[in-house]
Amino acid sequence: MYVRVRVPATSANLGPGFDVAGLAVTLYNTFVFELLEEEKLEITGCPSQFANENNMTYQAFLQAAAHIGLSFKGLQITTSGDVPYTRGLGSSSTCIVAGIVGAYAFLDRQEERQDILNLATAIEGHPDNVAPAIFGGMTVSVMKENQVTTLNIPVKHDYRYIALIPPFTLSTEKARAVLPDKVSRSDAITNVSHLALMVASIINGYDEGLKLGFKDKLHQPYRGKIIENYFPVMEILEKDPHIIGAYLSGAGPTIMAIIKADDDKGVVRLKKELADLIKGWKVEKLELDTRGYTCDFL
Repeated sequence: MYVRVRVPATSANLGPGFDVAGLAVTLYNTFVFELLEEEKLEITGCPSQFANENNMTYQAFLQAAAHIGLSFKGLQITTSGDVPYTRGLGSSSTCIVAGIVGAYAFLDRQEERQDILNLATAIEGHPDNVAPAIFGGMTVSVMKENQVTTLNIPVKHDYRYIALIPPFTLSTEKARAVLPDKVSRSDAITNVSHLALMVASIINGYDEGLKLGFKDKLHQPYRGKIIENYFPVMEILEKDPHIIGAYLSGAGPTIMAIIKADDDKGVVRLKKELADLIKGWKVEKLELDTRGYTCDFL
């Protein structure tokens, strides 16, 4: 028996929602698991440097198996998909969620999403990517000890999410290393107010509040300094009246711009406006994934 798990890419932080907010988009990685009768590990479909026992998906599978009492000898993992590595689109979360769901599925527990969320958060360290990868949609999460509370934000209007994906990578470790240990009270207040405005604007369909609502003081000003052309790109997006809002996706370097669903020429316009700044970048027009991971048996 094979277990197939498909996990969406995710875009975390949403500006001021650092380690708290995230959304799932229509870009996916797929993982197929098979339990083997002999003690060996086979991983295919990923770069060779990841095809070993340190593989993130395998490690998540191991932890999940131990957590639920799944015994097995060997494992085969086959991976495929379109979520780029270390670009701020939750590639690591797809691996972690898939590994946990894969193990749970062999005991027919693949729909225990809250338990899967708690374990995924314990492995990842924060819920902003794994929560939307599990539940779909736009989410906000709060951690208290080992328990994670996640709620979906009802998105009133139909948007499209334009991912501006650079050809270079940025590890989460490096992106976190540039952040200050402390921030001023005024910056903290600014972020709280912007997060509240962003969430309220999404729920109420108040598009005029999103450009301000997506602004951040805790991480984007610092991470922007180590991302080529981040500030000039954001400046152009700020001036474009058709852009609902824009923010650094996760730890970066991908920048996410939001447009209305009926803005048919939004991608063409952005490519033209940003032509000199995003040479070699990929521009992906995505929708909100509202399902989260899916799991089936082959």
